[in-house]
Amino acid sequence: MDEPTTDLGEDALDAQIGYNLRRASALALNDFAVEMTEASLRPVTYAMLAVIDERPGIRAAELCRLLGMKSANMAPLLAELEERGLIERDDHAEDRRVQELSLTEVARAAMPAWRRQVRRHEDRFLQRLTSKERATLLRLLRLIWVDEAE
Repeated sequence: MDEPTTDLGEDALDAQIGYNLRRASALALNDFAVEMTEASLRPVTYAMLAVIDERPGIRAAELCRLLGMKSANMAPLLAELEERGLIERDDHAEDRRVQELSLTEVARAAMPAWRRQVRRHEDRFLQRLTSKERATLLRLLRLIWVDEAE
């Protein structure tokens, strides 16, 4: 019977980047959920609202592209946000198949507080990192997922 290997070096689970990203992501998601309980926002719905806030009148297809989502996944989330009175969908003046998105007055008024809550969550989640380390982490993460063409 083979004895278990204890010195796996870079092959050990805790040395694998994917494992560490998943663990960090789980902590971030849990803390985000706690922070945003009252607003009933998940990271994806917050991201959608934040982008719509930054780009009023954005088309649904562009929102999908910016967030890296499929329209089939986004459609029910848009319906949810509209049902909750947080977004409005308007038909494009020239092409009724195209929807332009904007925040409702209620969501626009709530957005500054939601952004503060997310900042509070990130400060708590990243409390062990210096400002310089946070900037480095953000830069490195963006290197992984941002398309060079952007």
